[in-house]
Amino acid sequence: MNNSKFSLVLRMCRENAALTQKQVADALNMERSTYAYYESGVSHPSGEMIIRLSNLFNVDYRMFMDAVGDLEFDKKPEDTNFTTFSDDSYEQREKLYALKKDEQNFLILYRTCEPEQREEVVNLLMSFHNQNRSSKKKPRAKK
Repeated sequence: MNNSKFSLVLRMCRENAALTQKQVADALNMERSTYAYYESGVSHPSGEMIIRLSNLFNVDYRMFMDAVGDLEFDKKPEDTNFTTFSDDSYEQREKLYALKKDEQNFLILYRTCEPEQREEVVNLLMSFHNQNRSSKKKPRAKK
């Protein structure tokens, strides 16, 4: 298979995020060569992987689906939970490369989580945040 339009869109998304193929592959828990095959058009991702890629790159999954064309998938994106964006939300999205490295790593991991896992992550962060705020409010003991 050589779907050059999909390969081009995928590579553009990765480069726009200022990520290496290895970083993307690690975030998606796959071998770098598997991801490289997607970018080179040797193979194509499943419908579920397209959703994961769209979440990782913070783009609407339909952009990838339009680029893929008429390929058959084992699982259609409509059967999968995913994040979708309105057409006018592109300008409001922060670019991944504009973040600090630790923020990039956190966001990459967050975007590759399932929706219920994301909720747990947010709850855990809120718990840490609230603990931090309450510890700062405690008055210091006088010596």
